[in-house]
Amino acid sequence: MDKVNRNLDDIERRLSKSIQIVEKGEKMKFGDAIQLGRKSNSIVSSIRRGIKEYDGSNPTEEEARKTLSRMQHIVELTENQLDLMVTNRLRFEEMKVGGLVKKNMLKSRDASQDLSKVMLEKSPPSLKEEAEKLDKRRAVGFEKANKAFAEASGGEDQADGEDDSD
Repeated sequence: MDKVNRNLDDIERRLSKSIQIVEKGEKMKFGDAIQLGRKSNSIVSSIRRGIKEYDGSNPTEEEARKTLSRMQHIVELTENQLDLMVTNRLRFEEMKVGGLVKKNMLKSRDASQDLSKVMLEKSPPSLKEEAEKLDKRRAVGFEKANKAFAEASGGEDQADGEDDSD
């Protein structure tokens, strides 16, 4: 579970840094948008590593409870990030990187959905209901953001595959 916790630490840290970028709002520059794309790639990589580690573990109920608590915080950060991205959609479009944001959101959505699936499978019966509620919250956040960026285009080839590991 140590490796799982390290990946969760990485996800939290990278989400916090990406939120700092998006919080710049109108002051965001093209380089910030590229850095945000790279940060998104790093988050997805950490999620994928976390899935691999968590899938290969048999957490105790206490470990599963702690992981669920960490995931609640990560979902809160993700909701904050997605809300800020929607708020700043016009700025991303002005910089011609709306498509990059959309592409990275879809990758993040898919990775977080896969992580959620593994968490639900590993959750003991006493935590299943709470884990399912968390998964629904996560899905709603991504659905709202994806609707906002449904028609976005531009910048899809920027930061492609580049990872901003910190």
